[in-house]
Amino acid sequence: MNAAANGQTQTATKPNAFNKRPSSTPRASATTVQQGAIYQVGTPYSAPKNSSAQCVTSGRKLSGRKLVAGQSRSSAMIVNERSRRRHPHRPANLFVLLLGATVICPAYGIFDRLVVQTSSGPIRGRSTMVQGREVHVFNGVPFAKPPVDSLRFKKPVPAEPWHGVLDATRLPPSCIQERYEYFPGFAGEEMWNPNTNVSEDCLYLNIWVPTKTRLRHGRGLNFGSTDYFQDDDDFQRQHQSKGGLAMLVWIYGGGFMSGTSTLDIYNAEILAAVGNVIVASMQYRVGAFGFLYLAPYINGYEDDAPGNMGMWDQALAIRWLKENAKVFGGDPDLITLFGESAGGSSVSLHLLSPVTRGLSRRGILQSGTLNAPWSHMTAEKALQIAEGLIDDCNCNVTMLKESPHTVMQCMRNVDAKTISVQQWNSYSGILGFPSAPTIDGVFMTADPMTMLREANLEGIDILVGSNRDEGTYFLLYDFIDYFEKEAATSLPRDKFLEIMNTIFNKASEPEREAIIFQYTGWESGNDGYQNQHQVGRAVGDHFFICPTNEFALGLRERGASVHYYYFTHRTSTSLWGEWMGVLHGDEVEYIFGQPMNASLQYRQRERDLSRRMVLSVSEFARTGNPALEGEHWPLYTRENPIYFIFNAEGEDDLRGEKYGRGPMATSCAFWNDFLPRLRAWSVPSKSPCNFSEQMSSASTVRMMRPVAVLLLCLLFQSVRRIAG
Repeated sequence: MNAAANGQTQTATKPNAFNKRPSSTPRASATTVQQGAIYQVGTPYSAPKNSSAQCVTSGRKLSGRKLVAGQSRSSAMIVNERSRRRHPHRPANLFVLLLGATVICPAYGIFDRLVVQTSSGPIRGRSTMVQGREVHVFNGVPFAKPPVDSLRFKKPVPAEPWHGVLDATRLPPSCIQERYEYFPGFAGEEMWNPNTNVSEDCLYLNIWVPTKTRLRHGRGLNFGSTDYFQDDDDFQRQHQSKGGLAMLVWIYGGGFMSGTSTLDIYNAEILAAVGNVIVASMQYRVGAFGFLYLAPYINGYEDDAPGNMGMWDQALAIRWLKENAKVFGGDPDLITLFGESAGGSSVSLHLLSPVTRGLSRRGILQSGTLNAPWSHMTAEKALQIAEGLIDDCNCNVTMLKESPHTVMQCMRNVDAKTISVQQWNSYSGILGFPSAPTIDGVFMTADPMTMLREANLEGIDILVGSNRDEGTYFLLYDFIDYFEKEAATSLPRDKFLEIMNTIFNKASEPEREAIIFQYTGWESGNDGYQNQHQVGRAVGDHFFICPTNEFALGLRERGASVHYYYFTHRTSTSLWGEWMGVLHGDEVEYIFGQPMNASLQYRQRERDLSRRMVLSVSEFARTGNPALEGEHWPLYTRENPIYFIFNAEGEDDLRGEKYGRGPMATSCAFWNDFLPRLRAWSVPSKSPCNFSEQMSSASTVRMMRPVAVLLLCLLFQSVRRIAG
């Protein structure tokens, strides 16, 4: 393993674009129990402390159940009960007594009811009570070999089976990435930084399983109360299929450059307990470790830097969870992938990719779809970035054609920290990340909309959504000299133009003129605060909301059932300035049920909103429809692009139906319809009016374009006023 593989996280030189919230004190990685000893994965063996202690779980002595190899925990209980009937005078704990001095029992216990026999080996989790319901938690379950040394930059390899009991009670390491410290000590930023040590050895799972427990609370699902559960038997009957519980599989965001499943905000105890669903999350490699692409140079060695290694990580994790769903009480046919930002984009790729298509029939796409400008890249661009990184790491990039494996061996000898820092040299401006799923012809076979047009999505259920102010977070980080996180900024017209031209510098001149025209606050009289608001809107519309709308309509037209939500609630506990509004990622805490944690300072209406969102997501995982009983949530179609609003304000009863059309219907008509037409006109060979043939010179065409853009924009604005 490289010296830096298990090093501490370091300060980044570029902005964190997709992850931004809290964490707790770092905890150690998963541990393995073999032959009576507990030792930490990746560390030398050490004997367990207090090895002579009694086997105890959840404050009770173990019952002496025998778990035979290949036998489920439930069947082991049955065997033990039959044994008691045949031998009524045999002590119930005789087996424990006989083995008390052996290698199995000392401090954990293969007889523990928290031990689950997976396809890889037995694991032991922990139990926690969440608002009256017991949840079993398994952290740090390995699904792949550590991708270190010779496995760096390669597809994941399934983990070797183990024979002892793996202690799955500690959070795993986060994958190698940089910390973001633009605002030192600011909790709003720190909550998205890794809360465990970073390491190349990071491919682990976390699993939360609600159990059938007699609950403290009585009946009643009334809003405004803390009695979140019905009588347990009724709850189980209503919320469990014959094949088992539905499973939600979380994929974190982070721009494919950062992120970790271990964040406090991703703690799924409440989601599992209140929703009565199994929840799982995985770590996957980010940055160059997960997306370095050199396939054209590696003839016949597809496993060496093929690109999309992070996507292969996700795929292997999903397959492991599907294979093991039943041992956790889950239904392998009721797996729903859900993710935010880069996680949402990942979900959309899994639904379309020939590698993962069919692993899940449902997906939740939160503020991220595969067609967004930041969420994928061409093979040519990925190769250019890879060559630049190799050169920056002082490996001989000129040898790639003659001896690519020599170059790769050099890259494997470079310490992880150097790669983690140097990769940011290819950052290309707001949301211009140097890593993303690559059109490699294998995992991602074509550009997103082509893949979508060629897909058959009959029987697929999709829940997709956006937040009201998706762009402000990125605006702050990329233009930190212009804006403050606390107070709004009065942005003069010249600064407005400067920022807009910088953000959209890859667009043609006519396109930039049209974009500036569209987002100029004509009715505000060039108000500086309105200018700031409009820049944020432009970023949010272009990079998030409008791609999401377009992708959602495409999904529906290929046969999928699509429901759309729009999150518009400004959280009372938000640490960011009022001007930033409802930020990218603000909905995550509500979906994971964090406001229902009584120790946190949320308002009651926010607790109710969170509970309502937890129930909607869980219902979607079970049935494919997020509507609760007595509620109407229409499908999202081109004829009726209806979305459901999630907001804690408004009606006293949060079950009240709140709808909208779009969202941002006019702005998205500009991005998804008008601008492509303008782009086609701007290319003479594609001009529908054949201006290139009618004009005598290219200079005349260039002179006419600004006039045409102005006329087209005026026409578009007229249509807006008429439509409005």
